[in-house]
Amino acid sequence: MRLPLVTVAVVVLPLIAFAGGLPFSHYGLLDTPSADLLKHTEIAIGGGGTAYSIEDSTGASNMNITAAGYLEIGLFERGQIGGTYLGEAGFSGTARGLLLKETLSRPGISIGVENIIGEKDYEFYRNPGDSLYHYPNAQNFSVYALISKDFSYFVSFPMCLNIGFGTGRFTQSSEAADGWDNPLPGVFGSVLIHPSIVSEVIVEWDGRDLNAGGVYRLNNYVSVMTAASELEHLFVSNDSTSNGQDVMQNTKYTIGLQVNIGPFLNRTELDPYERLRYTDDDEALELLREYRARAREEIQEMESTVN
Repeated sequence: MRLPLVTVAVVVLPLIAFAGGLPFSHYGLLDTPSADLLKHTEIAIGGGGTAYSIEDSTGASNMNITAAGYLEIGLFERGQIGGTYLGEAGFSGTARGLLLKETLSRPGISIGVENIIGEKDYEFYRNPGDSLYHYPNAQNFSVYALISKDFSYFVSFPMCLNIGFGTGRFTQSSEAADGWDNPLPGVFGSVLIHPSIVSEVIVEWDGRDLNAGGVYRLNNYVSVMTAASELEHLFVSNDSTSNGQDVMQNTKYTIGLQVNIGPFLNRTELDPYERLRYTDDDEALELLREYRARAREEIQEMESTVN
């Protein structure tokens, strides 16, 4: 019963030909990649519907809806491949790999590529028939590198930071009227806060735009997602250079859904003769033991002071 819901979210919603980059069109956070990978042979199917208003030639505001989606599969806990779909912009491939797995004492590092397709304007940042928006940077084959670190154990606050650098869709042209200028072209980043074990609040800069949203996991397999993207246009809408008829100068609102299936195979190591090791769990256990030992010492000091 869950898969038809994804089909509705990804396919049935109306499609707009000039849609730009949308939240939940790629596996990751909102519109930026994540260093987290799927388990070996685990499949993620997701997508969302995005609503936004745009002015016509008379100045009247019209509501539009577009859809995007993705399908990804994890490989050996070290890689992931899949595809993404963005309305009439078409299909493209994605791939990512884990260079360094995150532990309590070190960050995780991953690399990847998105929009593996020949069409230069895959995400319709430059519509050949539209003179309002000219985006000289190619939006296909966007390569990126990402560093991620969870600081929950260090600051006693459930927070994770991500920072990365990418080409293609992660870069912003100085010639484009696209909200705030990025002083470091290609740099993107995000802050994740976990209010509870099943929820996340995310604020990100995807290299071009400011986005905010959240994720709520209904169970181990289904997650509901929401986002508001291109929020900078809420602050520059009165600027003399803004144009309400430009699709890329309008804030957008997205509701999404992700379903995880599997994993179908239990083996997760590249070496089939190597036993599985839970190094992260061992390190967490050792840290808890250190905390407990320090607590005992503090209690003993307090007791000796009282006595």
